[in-house]
Amino acid sequence: MPSPLVTVIVPVYNLAPYLENTIQSLVGQTYSNTELIFINDGSTDRSLEILQAAAEKYPNIRCLQQENAGQGAARNKGLDHATGEFVIFLDGDDWMDPVTLERAVEAALKENAEIVCFGYKSVKKQDGKLEELYKFEHAPSVLHHEDLISCFLAENTVRKEALNTATLGKLYKRSLIETHNIRFRQRIFEDSPFMLEAVYYATRLACISGFLYYYLQRGTEGEASTMNSGFRADKVALFYQADQLMKSFLRSKGIWSEYRNDFMRYHNARVIIYGGYFELYRYSNTAGKEAYRAFIKLLQKHSTDLGWQKASLHKTYRKRVPVLQIGLFLSRISPWLANRYFRTYEKKYAFDRPSSGN
Repeated sequence: MPSPLVTVIVPVYNLAPYLENTIQSLVGQTYSNTELIFINDGSTDRSLEILQAAAEKYPNIRCLQQENAGQGAARNKGLDHATGEFVIFLDGDDWMDPVTLERAVEAALKENAEIVCFGYKSVKKQDGKLEELYKFEHAPSVLHHEDLISCFLAENTVRKEALNTATLGKLYKRSLIETHNIRFRQRIFEDSPFMLEAVYYATRLACISGFLYYYLQRGTEGEASTMNSGFRADKVALFYQADQLMKSFLRSKGIWSEYRNDFMRYHNARVIIYGGYFELYRYSNTAGKEAYRAFIKLLQKHSTDLGWQKASLHKTYRKRVPVLQIGLFLSRISPWLANRYFRTYEKKYAFDRPSSGN
């Protein structure tokens, strides 16, 4: 069987304590024909020093540099310098099982697939030990489903054919990306718009079993990362911008009306997860005045995209879609009233506990 070159693209920003583990997970792959591109995104710690030392030690490691521009720009820089037939994205504090590339390339060649999906585990380190928080594995039905966009928009639902819309846990044929000029369009929340474009243009997708990617949750260690650094209005605004990019893409391809309801359901769940609701009310329930006013202002600004669609969503999200709508209505009377309603709901009526899998 041929052994095509695989480019692994790793953005790095102030990840010195984690880089050695990430590097070793790549140089220790059973598939050896690799090009490992690390992009130092303006780190102010020892990350660059560690990367330069690794590049001297391992001939297949390349270290690129840029002023801090965000993960999306760093990944784009990696794509601009990639030469492999296949591309995979790995965050600088994550790692992969040693057989990941071997199995993914084998599936891509066997199935003539442009995207190969595999499972992941979300983990944290507690007292020096690794603790599993959540795991996800694609169902085989995704492989045979004729409508991949429907699978994409089924994320956070109970549908078996749901496709995880992050870029992690996937191998891409680079010609798919380059032929259609697929790139990351913003600093953060860049994954899903990229994946939607890739899924739209892909003609063949494969799935392999197993949890091969390890996604490290660092917020539990008192550190900040893109997805768990607490409520910030600028971050939430970029979330809404990402969903607008996807909506605009569907419109540009003339398929918005076909997928409108699916997209609205998908967006409703994402507002709950990434739009600030969970951060302010489920995880802390102590939203300050400035924070809750910023959250409600953004909710009102994007209210035309907030629908009632909730069918087949996981219960955690399904039951909160009406809560958002009621809170939105109350916010037009008084933001304080909406904030009070959200806090009361989570404290007295939600009846579920936060977990990384919800």
